[in-house]
Amino acid sequence: MLFSESEKEFIEKVKPELKIFKSGEKIAVKLHMGERGNKTYLKPGFVKQIISILNENKCKPFLFDSPAMYVGGRDTPKKYLKTAAGNGFTEESIGCPIIISEEHKAVKTKHLNAEVCNPIVEADGMLVLTHVKGHSCSGVGGAIKNLGMGGVSRKTKRDIHNFAKPVLVRECINCKACIKACPEGTIKEGKDKIKIDYDGCWGCNVCVYACPQKALKPKIALFDALLAEGAFAVVSNVKKAYYINALKEIAKFCDCMADNGPIICDDVGYLASENIIEIEKESLDLINRKAGKNIFLEIHKKDPCGQVDEMENLLKR
Repeated sequence: MLFSESEKEFIEKVKPELKIFKSGEKIAVKLHMGERGNKTYLKPGFVKQIISILNENKCKPFLFDSPAMYVGGRDTPKKYLKTAAGNGFTEESIGCPIIISEEHKAVKTKHLNAEVCNPIVEADGMLVLTHVKGHSCSGVGGAIKNLGMGGVSRKTKRDIHNFAKPVLVRECINCKACIKACPEGTIKEGKDKIKIDYDGCWGCNVCVYACPQKALKPKIALFDALLAEGAFAVVSNVKKAYYINALKEIAKFCDCMADNGPIICDDVGYLASENIIEIEKESLDLINRKAGKNIFLEIHKKDPCGQVDEMENLLKR
């Protein structure tokens, strides 16, 4: 594990680490380049320094992300490239090509027919650059979220959300616990039982955890399990991977949003590791230590370790 509070110091420390990627190798640099209007995405200046190291090592890097599943500035490759350029990501400014694609390879997991993006699968290695922030469905958006959603097709993204949507499996006593817990206000009181607006539901499962009767369960599996399966499908189909997490401008919500809320924790620094579980756990520990509490659990009512535990179990099998 490599850690530094300073960007300059981190760049110097990570240089020898990135020699894991060899001369001539095509390296997919997985990066969320920010929604149109977002301000907290990982900055182009930092990304350019990382790309420069790969170029100096005579690798062939390219920035990669997949289109978003919802309408906005990133739901098609053409729109995403325009948004990325507006956020400072162009081939000229960064020093490598930028590829937005959802062409895919099918990968079967326990609950998903995951469609893993071909540019990642076909590369000689993958470098995952992640801005760590809050997320209403997973508690935290780290490297697992970066791959579990960002490394798969729009259909797989939709499946992850839809398969996690709640269904009533036992008698509802109208205690309203789920109504109070729902962050989107999609659960309403009915005459004899709750009513769920599935069009507005993102499948975060906060209601499932909140129900004292255990009357709710996800349609197929919990969001954290499905997200981990998406990430696992990606990781298990790359030749080698390295992870960098930036614990800076830690916002309440994801960079998928134009306005992703206030900064909820002071800057911590940068982490790097070849182990996705190690870097995710250390990121959470450092943020919680800085905040003086489990900040993501407090805000989003979701244990951010859930997805990490699910991913760790998959990697052990």
